[in-house]
Amino acid sequence: MIQDLAGWSKVLELMPTAMFVRDASHRWVFVNRIGCEYFGVTPDDVLGKTDADLFPPEQAERFAHGDDAALRGHEVIETEEAVHDRLGRARTLLTRKTCIELDGKPHVLASVTDISELRETEAHVRWLACHDALTGLSNRTALFSRLDAAVARAAEGTARSALFYLDLDGFKKVNDTYGHLAGDELLTQFGQRLRGAVGLNDVVARIGGDEFAVLLEDSGDLDVDGMAETILSLAATPFDVLAAKAFVGTSIGVVTLGREAVASGEMARKADSALYEAKKRRNRYTIYTDALDASLAHRREVETALEHALDSGEGLSLHYQPLVRAVDGTVIGLEALARWRHPTLGVVPPVQFVAVAEETGLIGRLGEWVLRTACARMRGVDDLFIAVNVSAVQLRDDRFADTVMGILAETRLPARRLELEITETAIVNADGGAVRLLKRLRKAGVRISLDDFGTGYSSLTLLKDLDVDKVKIDRSFVQMAPLAEDSAAIVRAVSNLGAALGLCVVAEGVETEAQRQFLRDAGCDELQGYLFSAAVPEDRIERVTGLLPPVPALHSAG
Repeated sequence: MIQDLAGWSKVLELMPTAMFVRDASHRWVFVNRIGCEYFGVTPDDVLGKTDADLFPPEQAERFAHGDDAALRGHEVIETEEAVHDRLGRARTLLTRKTCIELDGKPHVLASVTDISELRETEAHVRWLACHDALTGLSNRTALFSRLDAAVARAAEGTARSALFYLDLDGFKKVNDTYGHLAGDELLTQFGQRLRGAVGLNDVVARIGGDEFAVLLEDSGDLDVDGMAETILSLAATPFDVLAAKAFVGTSIGVVTLGREAVASGEMARKADSALYEAKKRRNRYTIYTDALDASLAHRREVETALEHALDSGEGLSLHYQPLVRAVDGTVIGLEALARWRHPTLGVVPPVQFVAVAEETGLIGRLGEWVLRTACARMRGVDDLFIAVNVSAVQLRDDRFADTVMGILAETRLPARRLELEITETAIVNADGGAVRLLKRLRKAGVRISLDDFGTGYSSLTLLKDLDVDKVKIDRSFVQMAPLAEDSAAIVRAVSNLGAALGLCVVAEGVETEAQRQFLRDAGCDELQGYLFSAAVPEDRIERVTGLLPPVPALHSAG
């Protein structure tokens, strides 16, 4: 074992990273060649000196504390910090320190790695996940994350907000007349105008080709009409694009978020309904009221029928979509998906009756029926887990964990075979009580999966605190991953994040062989989508889980 400085020096000179040794008094006693090149110094510049001689006082003090911790604990101490090099450039350094014995005395052995490029890449991926690449505005995912929080505050009566949906009138003519570059420039300029018209805490998002949204937070003087008039004026002002003046207008649909607000999807639907009305005459705004919603009577009929279905069980059923192991295509689990066929309403889409259930308070009963039915069915399917979606509204119920544990006991399904899928925004905006419920369930063995993952970089701390088992990459990234580099970067980043945190990474919406190959190579653990199977009735579970063709296993190179 090497115990003198001369022996360590020979070893450290061979290392491909910056290495240095300091004694217990924080004096530099060795720095290797890579370290000299990295810091831009010679050994004579640093040997025999302390950090106080070489760095600003505050920085030197931090370095000394790190040395002392390594000397005391005899463990590897790892720190990451932003510093400025001798040329004034901001750098992010990862330093690892440990205690070694040299000539019978304790010394600090340290390595320094520049991870600036890695952190810059991570920051760019975080930005891509929640911004529109063309305009730099928030994207739909980021908008709905904030909208979920605004709905929760409005329902509690702590704040009011307003959601504006905008659609540019005459934009297609600009594209056709001046070309798509001019159209892109107009969209960017309009986004900048919107951003300048609202407060710092308000959200401006591009949610489609020429569709925008504004989420206006209540600062004590929520002026919906005033903001709508401002936006109309901003759109009517000519745009200078490619040495030409382009003229457009906008139609606006507005919904205010008050105590009646329950689900963000329903608020978006109402804003879209108001926008549809405004576009009938263009260049105007319409504020949502129940009177203009042509589907209101239908929704009331759906509510009554759904309540009857929950009482009788008639018409409700579950379909099951397989989840497969990425490396070989083996079915390892099923996701339970609610379906409803009514005698007079016909097949009611889940997006419609789930939204009604959330808004009317029926979601607790519906969720309980889905969970009980799925767990009971899985008793006869060996070795597969069952995934069940959980609404953000259900998480607000203090009895939710008791309900889950009661159903598991009733159906005699082991907790380890149940997976609860919760949307990312629901967890991010969950209060302390909801977080405690999830931790309690996970401690009992239930697995927690984060669904529609896309903005999770804003919730990494919560991810760690919850210790979730899985993250599900949103289908919008999955389907574009083989074709669009930004989507590919996000998929790879989430896969790497999952590996680093010990999480299973699931990709949903897999429809082509190219997508499967890309996702498998990117490191996804599980896949789900029409490529393998659509959701099937319960009587076809055994056929689907037994007939999927195997996929050749991966082999490491070399």
